[in-house]
Amino acid sequence: MNLLLYLSLRGLVAFLLVHLFDEFFATRMSTKGRRWWWMSIPFAFLVSIPLPILPPLTEVPAANAGSLEVLSPSVDLLTQTVTGRLGFIENNVGFCLWLIGAMVYLFVILAQTRTAMHRWSRERLCTDSALLNLLEDCKQDAGITAPIGLVVSDHVSAPAILGWLRPRILLPEDLISSMSRSELRAVLFHELAHFRSLDIPLNWLFTLVRVIHWFNPAAHLAFLAWTRFREEAADETAMTWMQESSGTAYGEALLHALRQTNGSNPPFGAVAIGESIHNLKRRITMINHYQNKSPRILWAGTIVVLLVLGFIIRPVRADDTTDPKPAAVAAMQTWLNEIDKNQYAQSWTEASASFQKAVTSDQWIAALNGVRTPLGKCTVRKLASSMHQTEVPSPTGPQKGDFVVAQFNSSFENLAYAVETVCFEKASDGRWKASGYYVKPKP
Repeated sequence: MNLLLYLSLRGLVAFLLVHLFDEFFATRMSTKGRRWWWMSIPFAFLVSIPLPILPPLTEVPAANAGSLEVLSPSVDLLTQTVTGRLGFIENNVGFCLWLIGAMVYLFVILAQTRTAMHRWSRERLCTDSALLNLLEDCKQDAGITAPIGLVVSDHVSAPAILGWLRPRILLPEDLISSMSRSELRAVLFHELAHFRSLDIPLNWLFTLVRVIHWFNPAAHLAFLAWTRFREEAADETAMTWMQESSGTAYGEALLHALRQTNGSNPPFGAVAIGESIHNLKRRITMINHYQNKSPRILWAGTIVVLLVLGFIIRPVRADDTTDPKPAAVAAMQTWLNEIDKNQYAQSWTEASASFQKAVTSDQWIAALNGVRTPLGKCTVRKLASSMHQTEVPSPTGPQKGDFVVAQFNSSFENLAYAVETVCFEKASDGRWKASGYYVKPKP
């Protein structure tokens, strides 16, 4: 769950950054450069890449109920603090709520997809030779060779394109009879632009983001912003293919098409030409400024955004990737093996100075004889989680240093399911030494 929330937070940062730059450069830059920004958002939500401006992602030991006994006075407070810092994140209830929400969201989407596929797969393709020839002419001008079907129906509200492997352009029947050939050409170019720009698979990628991050408003806002951008991008690409000196003809065709829509929703999964009044104003502004977009601003803006994204969403540098947890966990396993062999005195000798100050050798041996020995031989021990931190609580106040806290799922002869919590700190000589140990039955 902590990884999920980390990805959500990183996706929010990427969305705000892209949205900010897109608002600033919308009327100055071509969509060819801006498209790269928008494609980074779903990957920011889905792919794990560390952010230097966010705290490092670590695994937090899960909370467990019912302790067997505390073997070091400072470990109980340590464990409570570690497991309580992100209680909701590691809480089983939180995970179940997320899973239920994601499954419900996914079920609704699959049901809508199945209904749309069943409905439109049974619709007969258009056989009007004039329309089919116009479509083929438009495909030739756009450099598209993939087979694309054409459906004319009075059940579709606005021009749209549906499907990727078997794409079909859907046109309202009323629209065909009311538009001229040049206006239909503009509409077909718009839908072909969606196909050429991979808007349908990208639309499903954003849908996957919304399924996984259904609890995050930024995921839904990013999808809404993307739907607006993809329409502007399709407009600009269509005008490029039309090879006209201005966007007047295309703008008139767009308004004509929108006037013919009946206001109903397009088929689920389709990319439709419909638009709200607010976004329509933005599109008209973009069309009017179509010839005023500077290539220099395009390259300058793209370079600036890529540099910023490279800093914000970048892999950790080589000197940042040194993870102290593997070395600490290896030392923990060696130390726990000594305890397994009843070498209690030696385990105390090899513990840290703070551990030896808190518990004497006799107290440590007595505690292990009273608690650890009755458990019997350890049969299984697997690392469950580990966390690196620079401060832990102690009876005398916060203790600063280099610490790794880990939990192991263990099984003993007389206790089938147990959790061992171990805290190690890095000594001045660079060695990892024990500073606390805590064992309890697993619920």
